[in-house]
Amino acid sequence: MREYSGKKELVDTIQKKYQKYISEFATIPENLKEKRVEDVDKTPSENLSYQLGWINLLLQWEKDEQQGKDVKTPAKGYKWNNLGGLYQSFYNQYGSFSLKEQEILLTKSVMELCEWINSLSDKEL
Repeated sequence: MREYSGKKELVDTIQKKYQKYISEFATIPENLKEKRVEDVDKTPSENLSYQLGWINLLLQWEKDEQQGKDVKTPAKGYKWNNLGGLYQSFYNQYGSFSLKEQEILLTKSVMELCEWINSLSDKEL
């Protein structure tokens, strides 16, 4: 895993990569949200749901830890050898939203992730 010189470089990289990632969805019409294409393992909706699921799971781990709760990884009811079931839960949770709604939710989640990173000390990071 790559190491970053500090919070600023990490957050800048996340934001830059996110803009590149999300721009790929700009031209996908809503009627193709569940379309599978060759060489891509997820539909557009599944792809966004996957990102939403993992970012929100990471943020939830941090909230639970801050509240002194026992952190369940990857998530309550799932084991690392059953990630397919976890991914399906992401698709179920976010897949009913339109692509635009998923993009808005993901943008908010990425912003929250960056805010959390910025709140950490360099030692914590």
